[in-house]
Formats: sequence, structure tokens, C-alpha cells
Amino acid sequence: MTLFQPFNASVLWLSLLMVISSVNRDKPEEKMYSCPVIQCSAPAVNGLPGRDGRDGPKGEKGNQGEGLRSLQGFPREVGPPEIKGDLGPQREKGQKGECGIVVTDDLQRQVTALETKVRVLEDGLNRYKKGNFDFKKIKSIGKKIFVSTGKEDTFDNGKSLCAKAGSAFASPRNEAENTVLKDLRPSKQAYMGICDEQTEGMFMYLNGGAVTYRNWNAGEPNNLKNEDCAVIQDSGKWNDVNCSNSHALTIREFLS
Repeated sequence: MTLFQPFNASVLWLSLLMVISSVNRDKPEEKMYSCPVIQCSAPAVNGLPGRDGRDGPKGEKGNQGEGLRSLQGFPREVGPPEIKGDLGPQREKGQKGECGIVVTDDLQRQVTALETKVRVLEDGLNRYKKGNFDFKKIKSIGKKIFVSTGKEDTFDNGKSLCAKAGSAFASPRNEAENTVLKDLRPSKQAYMGICDEQTEGMFMYLNGGAVTYRNWNAGEPNNLKNEDCAVIQDSGKWNDVNCSNSHALTIREFLS
């Protein structure tokens, strides 16, 4: 046991000398670790991982790069001006279209009333031009228009003239209409569309309706000398007269 101790010490010193000799000759790192010491010594145990190193100081900010600005191109030449084309031929104007109006009974009545007013005005204008008509002899009340011809005539002739004009003898249906009718006949009596020719003593409107308003003089109608027609006097009161032998103003009645 004692003989081998000097031998082991010699081997250890020899190994150390070889390591020192290898380091002094500046051998590469991988050859230095391949010395026989590693082969001769016991296997090494891996150590614990070392701590991460500290972050180095932040470097200085570099200078901003400068790119080259492109050169502006040459201006283009202006193109020729636009030539305006000639106007096409003008087309003929089309016919005016009809308005889409829904015709109702009420609208038709209004149109008829307007047409009647136009006829009245045209008739009045013609008479005015002839010098035998006074525009003051036209009065309107409610939905009625009273027009005086300014002339006296028989009952039958007056009724015929009214029919041709699309009207009828004026027939007051209330006190207001009776007053307007009275004002249209200055100092002359005027026929009304009232008579009892069909049934004696029962005065009716010429259209067959029963009389709803009356303004007879006291004691009238008395049917003296076969008096079947009614007239309005300057007082506004009514009287019965003979239809064939009497003359009175003709006052027409139009519905507006």
C-alpha cells in the first residue's frame, strides 16, 4: 500500500505539467480541453446554470435618413378646345294631354252652373251692346241668380224665352229671395213661376212642386176673371192675373 503512493503522486505531477505546458503553447480552446487529464480524471458534474447577464447601455439614436425628392415632370401640352356639335332639328310640338280629372256628380253640377253663368253674362253683354239691358238688373242670392230682361211680355212668351236661355221664371222660396225679386222690378209687376192652371185654387211651381212660401196680398188669390198666373208687385206682395191677357216683366232664375 505504501509503494503505490509515490507512484500516484508522480502521475499527478506529470499531468499538471502537461496541462501547464499546453496552456503556455496558446493551443486552441477545444484542444486544451481534450488533454489526457480529462480522460484520466473522474467525470465532471454539471454545475448550476449561471444568472443572465445585465442589459448593456442603450445606444445613441442614429441620424434620420434623407431620401432624395423626385423631380417634377415637364408640363403636358393643352389639348385642342372641344368643338360644340350642331343642334339637331326641332321637333313638332306634341298635342296637349288631357288632365286626369275624376268627374263626380257634384263637379258636374258646378261645371253646369259655371256654364250657365257664362251664358247669362254673354246674354247680358249682348243686350247691353244693343242698349236695352242694364247690368244692375242682375242679382245673386244663395245659389240663385235673378236676371231681369227689362221688358214686359205675355206669360207664354216669357216662359219660352226662359226655356231657351236654360232658365225658368223667378220663383222666391223665402222672404230674402222675395225681397231681391222685388228690387229687380222698378214700379212694374213681374211674372213668377207659379200658377194654378192644372188644379184651380192650388198654386204650384211650374216644375210641379208645391209652393212652400207665400206672400199674397190680402184677399188674393181670388181667381177674378180666370186668373191663373202669379205676379210680384212693387210692394213685394203677390197677386193673381190672367195668363193670356196680361203683360209683365220676365225675370229669369238660374241656379249657380
